[in-house]
Amino acid sequence: MKIIKIIKKYFPIWKKPEKLQNILSELKNRIYSNEPDSISLTMTAELSDAFKTKREGVNYILDSATKAFNTNLLSVLNVKSKLISVNEAKTDPLEVAGANWVATGWLVSQKMDNCIIIDVGSTSTSIISIINGKISAKGKTDFEKLLVGELVYTGALRTNIAAIVNRIPIRKSVATISSEFFSQSGDIHLILGNIVENEYSVETPDKRGKKIIDAMGRLARVVCGDLEFLKDAEIKDMATYIYSRQIEQITDGLKKVYSHLNLNDKREIPAVVTGIGKNFLAKKAAKQLGIKKIIDISQIINNNTFLASPAVGVAVMEASRLAGRKMIWKQ
Repeated sequence: MKIIKIIKKYFPIWKKPEKLQNILSELKNRIYSNEPDSISLTMTAELSDAFKTKREGVNYILDSATKAFNTNLLSVLNVKSKLISVNEAKTDPLEVAGANWVATGWLVSQKMDNCIIIDVGSTSTSIISIINGKISAKGKTDFEKLLVGELVYTGALRTNIAAIVNRIPIRKSVATISSEFFSQSGDIHLILGNIVENEYSVETPDKRGKKIIDAMGRLARVVCGDLEFLKDAEIKDMATYIYSRQIEQITDGLKKVYSHLNLNDKREIPAVVTGIGKNFLAKKAAKQLGIKKIIDISQIINNNTFLASPAVGVAVMEASRLAGRKMIWKQ
């Protein structure tokens, strides 16, 4: 029986990519008291505009991780659900780029034969189909997944409001919105009580506070207003409307993914929800689509797995590889 321990740290790599090695070293020191038997990783940061290409990003991340962990035992997850060496990953870097969804899919597939996973993170939502105990995603790369609905760029904290709506009903009319980065999804979820202040773990657009009043001020600016111009009730109505549209964004992706399934009663396939937006975005979207059974990932694995499903997935995958058998985790 193994115990899963999760440590997370917010790090905006696009600001100071040169700090990545130090951040990884810090995490290693917090996790391990002795040298680990093995370390495996998966990534999404290669898409950051800190790098000119994803190839450059992958290689930079691999170099940083190798130096930070100071080991030759490092393995990397690719989009074929395989753990490969760093050298193999560098030979074909696009095979490991954005493979985090594979780790989540593999993890759930160890417990569920048929399901759709809805993983809502801070920035984006991954929708992963599991059929007959295997990942059956149509897309492999982020680009391919965007085309088929398996990747929806809407998340619980960092999504620009202008990427969710382009107009908002207000004062018996409809206002088009400013496309400035005035407010993000974390603001609406804080205002509506979907998250609390300490769960708003990313930077705010204006670098100001994370209290509800701060979030309301940011959201008011989306329609070129402020707290003196708009009433609290009007701002809360704006947040409610934006929230409903965000749920629709995820539902639209779900519709596409379910349409690809070659099954008779597609709604009978359960949805497994995970990620920091599992309760107020993933579950809501699944219910809106009429999915009959919705399973919280905490029902099948450690209660805190939703905080970092891909990291847990790749860790269990590597542990299974080392042991030569399927690992059983402590519930």
